[in-house]
Amino acid sequence: MQRRRERGDNPGVVGLLPKILLDLIEATAGTAAVEKTRKRAGLPPDQRFRLDAVYPDDEWQRLLAAACDVLCLTQEQVEAAFAEFFGRDALQRWPVWFRTSANARKFLERQPTIHNTLVTGLRDAAARVGIEDKFRVESRENELVTHYRSPNRLCGLYMALAGWALRHYGERASIDQPRCAKRGDEECEIHVRWEPTGASS
Repeated sequence: MQRRRERGDNPGVVGLLPKILLDLIEATAGTAAVEKTRKRAGLPPDQRFRLDAVYPDDEWQRLLAAACDVLCLTQEQVEAAFAEFFGRDALQRWPVWFRTSANARKFLERQPTIHNTLVTGLRDAAARVGIEDKFRVESRENELVTHYRSPNRLCGLYMALAGWALRHYGERASIDQPRCAKRGDEECEIHVRWEPTGASS
């Protein structure tokens, strides 16, 4: 039986994340690796993840840890592979996201909106608000600052996805993280900075 987020739990993760992770494992290591990952994470054999549902944070954390073990990769390496796999999947699944974003900055500015569209159908208002409160983007001159709060601490994944977006649009920008919950900060703060137009190389 699937265990989704119940009222009073942490905000949880949208089903897109575990679904894409399992698809990545199957594509790179085969079906047996998927089943091994499921078993190590303690997931029921028939567990399926819906894109428009929210699942417990601890379930996602176990799944990510199991994926690292089965693939013999660090979390950073899995996050980098996830970002590339997710990018290719999103281009096919949601091409309008990219058609309506003229550049990487526009795409990253819209990232919280894109993220939140996945949970607009949730009946549980508390769960929906919890998911929506994870991201806040601050727009500055030549720079975007993303404020991220989550018990899952997926700031590395967000930076990998930002890097993928920059490559997709053929742009170069620096990605820095001066504040991080993993280092004891209250939130993660990720800066993506483009060189001013006309700046010398």
